[in-house]
Amino acid sequence: MPKQTTAANASCSGNMRTDPASVSSSNLTGSSGSTMEQHPEAATGLIDIDGYRRLMKSFMDMRRYQTALFWAEKVTVLSNYDPRDVYWQAQCMFLLREYHRAAYIIRSRGLDKRNLLCHYLAAECLSEAKEYQEALDILNSVDCEVLANNLGAGRKDESTVGEDPVFDEPNKSDVLASIYFLKGKILEAMDNRILAMDCYVQALHRSVYCSEALDALVQHEMLMAWEEKELMQHIPMDQQCSEAERKILKRLYESKLKKYYESIAPRTNIEQTPIGTMSTDLLHELTEKMKNSKNIESNKSAAPSIPKCFTTPLPNKIMSPANKILDEIKNSPSYLIQSSLSRASSVLGSGGGGGGGGSTARQETPYRINRPISMKSPSAINLQSCVDRLDNCVDLVVSKAEKYFYNCDYKKCMKIIDEILKRDPYHKRSLTVQIGCLMELKDFNKLFYVAHKLVDFYPDDAISWYAVGCYYDLIGKSDPARRYLSKATTLDRLYGPAWLAYGHSFAKENEHDQAMAAYFKATQLMRGCHLPLLYIGVECGLTKNLEMAEKFFYQAMAIAPLDVYVLHELGVLKFEYELYESAEEVFRTTLDMVQSMAKANREPISIRWEPLLNNLGHCCRKNKKYEEALEFHRRALFLKPLSASTYTAIGFVQSLMGNLDEAVESFHKSLSLRRDDVFTTTILKYVIEDLAEEAPLPFYGEGEEGEFEDKEDGGNDTRGDDDMDEDGKPVVPGGDSNEADAVPVRLKLKFDEYDSNASPASDTSVDDMSMDL
Repeated sequence: MPKQTTAANASCSGNMRTDPASVSSSNLTGSSGSTMEQHPEAATGLIDIDGYRRLMKSFMDMRRYQTALFWAEKVTVLSNYDPRDVYWQAQCMFLLREYHRAAYIIRSRGLDKRNLLCHYLAAECLSEAKEYQEALDILNSVDCEVLANNLGAGRKDESTVGEDPVFDEPNKSDVLASIYFLKGKILEAMDNRILAMDCYVQALHRSVYCSEALDALVQHEMLMAWEEKELMQHIPMDQQCSEAERKILKRLYESKLKKYYESIAPRTNIEQTPIGTMSTDLLHELTEKMKNSKNIESNKSAAPSIPKCFTTPLPNKIMSPANKILDEIKNSPSYLIQSSLSRASSVLGSGGGGGGGGSTARQETPYRINRPISMKSPSAINLQSCVDRLDNCVDLVVSKAEKYFYNCDYKKCMKIIDEILKRDPYHKRSLTVQIGCLMELKDFNKLFYVAHKLVDFYPDDAISWYAVGCYYDLIGKSDPARRYLSKATTLDRLYGPAWLAYGHSFAKENEHDQAMAAYFKATQLMRGCHLPLLYIGVECGLTKNLEMAEKFFYQAMAIAPLDVYVLHELGVLKFEYELYESAEEVFRTTLDMVQSMAKANREPISIRWEPLLNNLGHCCRKNKKYEEALEFHRRALFLKPLSASTYTAIGFVQSLMGNLDEAVESFHKSLSLRRDDVFTTTILKYVIEDLAEEAPLPFYGEGEEGEFEDKEDGGNDTRGDDDMDEDGKPVVPGGDSNEADAVPVRLKLKFDEYDSNASPASDTSVDDMSMDL
């Protein structure tokens, strides 16, 4: 080694003695051309910057971001701060979560106003750093359409090397779509949801492949069902896709849309809405109230049916929480999807985002338009084969599971979800549906396992704490449930299911005001979903504010006119108003729709509709249709065999029909399931007394059928269905007795609740709250 070093030094010194100028030519990068010609061996010392660029991108692909940043900074210096190299340096910082540092690198050189991608990256860095207003200022400081045109013009001029975009020209539409999506995301985080919706629609028009924009509109429930259908009809798939690609894209996107059992066509004429087989008068009543509802965007000019006292409080009158919520909904800014669609179409028609020179030819926009694929390509496959393979993709399978979920077929839904989670155990969309199914099936053991696993792997995600809150809510611990659900809403303020579950936790404790506040927040976040409005109406009904409940039910019905849950609650409301014939008609219509849905799915009616059959039986009993009432109660008993309230209802109808022996048997079955029921015990006592009067010796035969016989202490009064007061409660004689065992004067007939003091017959009551997501 010493000898080699000495030789090398000698050679070096020999070169220096021969031509001292060679030292400067080999060490100085700015040597003159004449020197390079005199010494051609110096050309071997050139550095290829593109080689370092490829090296940097290779380390980025291997997720060695710190190493990539090291070489990206060297490339930036060597290229004299070329904008594309500055962009990649900032990109490495972004991937290392050094957001402020990346934004400063771009903004310090003014590239956020001159380069399209740097403009986008700087805004996204500040957005990730929660600096929403500053990010929005960057996006508003320059027109991205003009910036795209300038960059396109600069690309044709080879002298303006610093203005070259990082991506190629055909992908410029994707960059513009990303900018619009980012702007919508920022506006949504700032609670400006109207402008955010407009930006998402613009993003879809810039690039129909921007699926995140559609996910934001659909998953955040921003659009109503008919608006989603109209959006699908107007996004420019024909311009940006080939015919085969359009069919694939349409199939994938339509799987993301709403799956409620309702019509999704635009309701330009609401009289055409098919609501079962209702009578003309009742249908006219429903449609008129839906016309006057605030949530029908296509009928904005219609005069609202809300009384003035609910929208403008009197000077000395304090508005209730329900009134305030309704007033907020009425005065909230409206959004018309037609405006966004026309604006996006006009921009595309003017050639925005295309080449420079002010050309208005739509063909010059840099979209991927109708490029036929050669069948000789190894990556090309037949369209039918492609469709068959896509049937197994996660999005389409989850869409099928969601449809089963909304149709209340939770077992089939869970079977599909389990198959998906075997392939992708942490697919969040599938996990959300799984949590809802486990809540409905009361499977708290599996829900505990899912929640524990999510908290271990994703402690910073809202869905993890949402699962924990649902578990505690399912086992009846409201305080920890609220705490964890509140944490979920803090981590993701836009997570609607957490707000609904948060409201349910208050509703189960009969804290109606807090529940309505949570539901109102969900209403603000889920404009296109009717469930928050439905739950607010249920809370109003539980507080006996029937007028406000009706208004919220019609608000929900305006969004989902054929939703069976809304129709069921309207039937309950009419029963409370003692409009028994109208209530029966609404319940029959709801039952027809449920049966049609079950028939289409080739399955029996779900156990979920047991309250519907019982409520229909109550209406028939009120309308003196005892045989039909008995039939509906027996059908409800078939769905839920161990229901004490159903046995009580059957026994009461049998007693009204004069079948006292059968009534006694039904009451005994009810008491075997729920021994402390006051109504069943009391009515059984009267039935036994009547039976004893008619047949002193039970083996001599049955007594005559008819109404209840007179009591010895009750005079000549009889008790039957005709002698019930306006609330559906029987008048019990002997109310003036001072004896210790005297029966109360009025007994409550609430067959669909376990508590005799609870509210009647609500499918979405606090004891059976739906976790629809």
